[in-house]
Amino acid sequence: MTQITRILIANHTHHDIGFNDYQDVAFRQHGEFVRDALDLIEATADRRESDRYRWVCEVTGPLVKYLRSAGAAEQERFRYWQAQGAIDVAAMQYNMTPLLTPEQMRRSLYPVRVLREEMGLEVETAMQDDVNGISWMFADLLPMIGVDFLTLAINQSRGRAPRPFPGGFWWEGPAGNRLLTWNGFHYLFGRSQAKLGDWRFVDESLPPYLDALERDESFPFDTLYVESTHPMRVDNGPPDARMAEFVRQWNDEGRTPALEFATPRMFRDHLRDEWGDKLPTWRGDWTDWWADGAASSAYETGLNRVTHELLASAETLASWLVADGRQPDLAGDFVERVYETMTLYDEHTWGAFSSIDAPDSLFTKAQWNRKANFAYDAAMHTHDMLTRSARQLADGLAERVPEGRFNLGDLDSDDAYPTDPRAQLLVFNTLPYERSLIVEVPEFRSGGAPGGMLESFFPRDVPWGGPPHTDLARRRLVVPGGGYAFTPISGGIDDDDLVADERRIENEFYAVVIDESTGAIASWIDKRSGHEYADTMPEGGFGQIVHETVDSPLGRDALYLQDFGSWDFGYWQEDPPFDRRVPDVVHSVRTFVEPGYAVAEVTVELRGCSTAVLRIALPSRQAVLHVDWHVTRLALTDPESIYILFPTRLDGQTYTLDVNGVPLAPEEDQLPGAVRDFFPLRRWADVSDGARGVTLVALEAPLLQLGGITTNQIAELAAPERPGFVSWAMNNHWMVNFKASQEGVATLRYRLTTHEGACDPAAAQRFAETESVAPIVLRDYVPLRDERGTVFSLPEIDGVEATVKPATFGEGLIVRLRNNSAAAVEVPLDALRTLGEVEAVSVLEEPLAEMPETLASHDEASFRVTP
Repeated sequence: MTQITRILIANHTHHDIGFNDYQDVAFRQHGEFVRDALDLIEATADRRESDRYRWVCEVTGPLVKYLRSAGAAEQERFRYWQAQGAIDVAAMQYNMTPLLTPEQMRRSLYPVRVLREEMGLEVETAMQDDVNGISWMFADLLPMIGVDFLTLAINQSRGRAPRPFPGGFWWEGPAGNRLLTWNGFHYLFGRSQAKLGDWRFVDESLPPYLDALERDESFPFDTLYVESTHPMRVDNGPPDARMAEFVRQWNDEGRTPALEFATPRMFRDHLRDEWGDKLPTWRGDWTDWWADGAASSAYETGLNRVTHELLASAETLASWLVADGRQPDLAGDFVERVYETMTLYDEHTWGAFSSIDAPDSLFTKAQWNRKANFAYDAAMHTHDMLTRSARQLADGLAERVPEGRFNLGDLDSDDAYPTDPRAQLLVFNTLPYERSLIVEVPEFRSGGAPGGMLESFFPRDVPWGGPPHTDLARRRLVVPGGGYAFTPISGGIDDDDLVADERRIENEFYAVVIDESTGAIASWIDKRSGHEYADTMPEGGFGQIVHETVDSPLGRDALYLQDFGSWDFGYWQEDPPFDRRVPDVVHSVRTFVEPGYAVAEVTVELRGCSTAVLRIALPSRQAVLHVDWHVTRLALTDPESIYILFPTRLDGQTYTLDVNGVPLAPEEDQLPGAVRDFFPLRRWADVSDGARGVTLVALEAPLLQLGGITTNQIAELAAPERPGFVSWAMNNHWMVNFKASQEGVATLRYRLTTHEGACDPAAAQRFAETESVAPIVLRDYVPLRDERGTVFSLPEIDGVEATVKPATFGEGLIVRLRNNSAAAVEVPLDALRTLGEVEAVSVLEEPLAEMPETLASHDEASFRVTP
């Protein structure tokens, strides 16, 4: 038994961007807390070392805002006290969910460079608090930017922490980097559980924890590191001067264990020096139990996921302008602000603490409107950026038709809206490989503004897709990678492979039959192999929608019983009484051919919805199955879920999932204690029996369950019962800050394809990219020269994701190569040098001394290209 002789206390505020205060108020207060902490540090600077107050800035986002606005004197004050070890900065921009893309994760670390270069501060450690995990890529990214220690202070309400807990380990990233990591107590532990700082309760509350740890053979440490927030405002709370007096008096009385204010860097040094060679190495994703929050606001989550893709496309087009010697209209700090806004939607605070208890209160509505606005604001600015860059590029390739004028009704249409018979569609392909595309023809607007909302950047059948078309038309064309192509506006499309007959639709590759009694897909046959891929599971058939409620007067308590007095903050309830229903009535099944697609439209009656329509489509000459649900939800506040089922007929099941851009094998690539009940997808998932398989892309809904509905199983191992996927599209299970209801229109789109053999992550990645990254379509342009060509050619390597962006720091372009394959690949330096002068840079765009020649599996590299 090891005796705990010292407790290191990290005082900080936990950053919920919202929850117990309006988001913009929280931003302002977090700056004030830094100022107040510095005041308290100065007031206790003459005390002995252990009793001097110390403060930790948990995240960088609000800190950068504060220090930039506070000015040089406050920055110097902060710099001085950091040099004295009294205040420290952790590297995460916010406390993140696993919804971020790889580029979002990189950009979330850019404030570290700002703090180092602009403010002269040191950033060596990172914190992630409250959330039940952190994306695996951070185990590689943080060491790459000089951050060598990570602490997590997990809130186990409706979640779990890896065991042993608390404890330290070396976390190995997908690419093999190692990060010293502390799997720590809840951030409330110091002030709220152990009751440090309050003489009335500490002698009763602290000893049981110390006794339990000292008896625990998995806790061999003589030093306990704990975090401590304000006793009342445990989230978004100020420094507490009473804690400083408490620590001094405790130590004056010679009590044990000794107390000492500390920072993550101080604890890192102790853990590394005393225990570094004794700690185990763990490899795998720290999959977050709280990722189910993504489904508590499905409309906005879907919108933000589309913005992820469009913002990347906007940066690609802006890069082409830079390569051509032109300056994009919007760049630099503006783009970083849009990234941060998009990330603030993906931050872990879904809403107000009163969301469930008082959904109609001003406080709840104000917070939700601000949270949702992060998604809307990022979407609108992204759309504008995309339009500006696309039109700048177009102006170098084509001539725009004469602009019309607003018609008050006194002009003939032909006079008000002039046309040019030579005008064509101009289509940009931002991916680095050639694509065969079916594109929608945008409505004719005669050069009208605002251009951003009038181009065809969204399909017409999603809620955010703009005004409905009066005349649906599509065109097929082939567009070079990193290039463009023109195609006539009018004319048909060669889609004679399409069939629509009663309950059956077909294209060149697939035949699909609808069960008119259930509305499910009864058959999905791959014509090439003759294999039947559609199956059933106990909950329903392929493509079916399921509405679930909790059949108990306990409501949410039947799922999880909150108990802040328990070690884990509550108890998972076994076998909750779920009531699951597929559609009660199938009103109609209609099949038809529209330009480029064979379509089956199924209208059903589903509990919890005023309308529910399933659109199943097969695009001409493409091995793709579209399954799209369009639902209008009722305002239901009791706990519920919506699922979409995809049971597959295979002889076995091996899963590979795209989790934050890493091809992940469930169980094998996960830390113990991470969630197995569901998985947060970036883009795709695959199931295979070795001989054949199915790849699914979820465009709006990221949460996926394996082999059936597994909600609340609290599984310690991933062991799916049968091949297939379940999309967990909507829920409101959390007892506090989830949105209480999700009334209104939502669209849930899925794209599926089949393959022979085992999963090939490179092929799955390419399929997911082609279905997720929309072509950019402009209309009414007259070509000035070639009708197709390459603008900027990134190297194309199987399994390697290649992206380009304008440099944020310095000149030129930043090209990133990420190897998602299982084998090392050679860096195509010769191909990069055809684009301009090449320099290796860090994730933060800082110059590197050595040029990488190979990329190990799951490794990445960045390069500055100066055209």
